[in-house]
Amino acid sequence: MGNEPELRPDLRSNMRLSIIEGVVAMPLVFMTMPGNFLLASLATDLLQIPEGSYGVIASLPAWCNIAQLFAMPAMTRRASQKGICLAFSWIHLLCWGILGAALPLIPQDGSWPAVVFMISLFGASSFAFAIINISWTSWIQEWLPKRARGKYLGRRNRILQGSTVAFLVAASVTIRAFAENDPTLGFQCIIATGIGLRAYSIFLQQRIYSSEDTASERSGSLISKYKIIVSHKSLFRFILFGAAFGLTANFMGPFFPVFMLKTLKMATDQVGYAVMIATTTGALSMPVWGRLIDQHGCRPTLIISLCGWMLNGYLFNLTNASNHWLVYLIFAIGGAFGAGFLFASFAMLLKLVPREAKTAAISLNLAATSLAGALSPIAGGFLIEWTQASGANPLAVFHRLSTLHHSLVLSTALILFAIEEPKSSSIRQAVGSMRALRQAGAALGLSYFINYSFFKRRRKPRSD
Repeated sequence: MGNEPELRPDLRSNMRLSIIEGVVAMPLVFMTMPGNFLLASLATDLLQIPEGSYGVIASLPAWCNIAQLFAMPAMTRRASQKGICLAFSWIHLLCWGILGAALPLIPQDGSWPAVVFMISLFGASSFAFAIINISWTSWIQEWLPKRARGKYLGRRNRILQGSTVAFLVAASVTIRAFAENDPTLGFQCIIATGIGLRAYSIFLQQRIYSSEDTASERSGSLISKYKIIVSHKSLFRFILFGAAFGLTANFMGPFFPVFMLKTLKMATDQVGYAVMIATTTGALSMPVWGRLIDQHGCRPTLIISLCGWMLNGYLFNLTNASNHWLVYLIFAIGGAFGAGFLFASFAMLLKLVPREAKTAAISLNLAATSLAGALSPIAGGFLIEWTQASGANPLAVFHRLSTLHHSLVLSTALILFAIEEPKSSSIRQAVGSMRALRQAGAALGLSYFINYSFFKRRRKPRSD
């Protein structure tokens, strides 16, 4: 307690710097995420890469997340998490710089040179990003107290999603402006903006103070750390849930932007607006999810958000090329529930990892999730190509695969019921406190949702 006053200025400074650097990092981070609409448009629309090859590109982050499992232990023994994060941030930046500069030279006919170049460069970028994810998640625990994580990360994520909305608007406007004359230059402008902002983000990260207390991490063998992880049953089951989620979510997930571009005949900027709406509703709902996690725990919040997210996805069966407005509604609802799922997943992982095997646990969780989902987008891409070659109706294929996708992901919620989380509420209690989301549901036309009671009524005693 005696040292607390002199730590507070550093903590406040760290929190402020982390928010600012996150805001300016989001454009390049968004473009690196697998299955995002900008990457899908760049690969399948501009470079004309077929769906099967795009599936390989979309699977690269998963393979790199597996590779980091073998790379991180050696790095952790030789450098701090902050040092690892900063070094690979510059490598990641370099990869995107090469892509932006070489973009006019890449054949735009879907030929093998274009495919090999994209796989090679995006593979290197994905590996660097995998290392960044692990080291940043582990590094933030060195300076951010547990008691402040829920509230602070909720606020940070909300602000970051706001910056993502601004980027999506700018990217969509840029793509439309250059669509007819020089779409390659349009993508170059977007990439260059992301690189410049990310460079500033790395400079800000260098100013974040951390104690770098890694003695417990550097002691003991990797096998001993995995034994510690397996002995924590709830953590091990959460890792199994992540593996099941990765397997099911990556089968068709990366192809939804492709379906919207090619099957629903949406323009790239229209897909961007849909993603922008989802990001906005996610940002607006973040305080609610933060309060739910603080009051009722991560497990019930995960179950509620995952079920709401996937059930909403069945509305894709009603979409066609003439009702784009329905896509915006699906993304609006899905954005709110998806934000809750991602936030609760991150908070649950931070809560369950043992301090003596912190980085190993985070790394294993990411690798397990990715190993299960690495083959999924490849299989999904070739399945789509096979259905197209067989002459099946593209819209019918989209509807059937969408139903399969959301049903499979929804089934993984059953694993969450087997996870024990200290100090968490029942599912019914957590749902009953979702007043703000119920009001949001009414605003979207679901008026019955605002007055529905999620609690069982108490039976009145008989007056015999």
